[in-house]
Amino acid sequence: MAVTTLALILGDSHVCWLERLVSSSGIRFGTGSSFVGTDCHFKFAGFRGGSVSSVRDDGAVDRLLDLQMPAIVVLCLGGNDVYGSPESVLTVGMRLYEIAQSLLARGVLHVVCQIVRRQCVRRYSWEDGTQRVVDINEFLKAVCDTERLSFWYHRGFWQSQRNIFRGDGVHFNDLGNYKLWRSVKGAVFVALKRLGLGR
Repeated sequence: MAVTTLALILGDSHVCWLERLVSSSGIRFGTGSSFVGTDCHFKFAGFRGGSVSSVRDDGAVDRLLDLQMPAIVVLCLGGNDVYGSPESVLTVGMRLYEIAQSLLARGVLHVVCQIVRRQCVRRYSWEDGTQRVVDINEFLKAVCDTERLSFWYHRGFWQSQRNIFRGDGVHFNDLGNYKLWRSVKGAVFVALKRLGLGR
């Protein structure tokens, strides 16, 4: 019999758009996704305009965990801070790492941290904004490398010959969200394997 595992996809408005795609399109891996040997169910928690600090400080995450404790949390958070805040990437990265540590302390078995790149940048030049994403991802990759905490870099986005963004250059269109969904599933699958729940 398959083991039932809950994976929480937690983040900013990217998660809201991702949930909308998954719930409206009826794509196969919607509310329940069966990996080999595991029945993995996904729950989405997206905060529009959410920053690392706001998600950390408003208590919403604790309330979510009190309702139902996931085995895996995929963090899709930090883009609003990297692109819209004057704070250093080290400051943002440390706050994101602290969220991951707090989730682990609450009993979450596996956390995956990631920052999604954007096409449109407002506060910084495109080059500077992209470099900030590169820098914070390198930081997260270095600190999120334990048995219970790992970094996941999105695959299959940046070589696409088709546009994957909406008109605002920030959020993904349906194609981009489909690619994001495939990547998130890949992250969860790897997490399941590291937990000994998938193969």
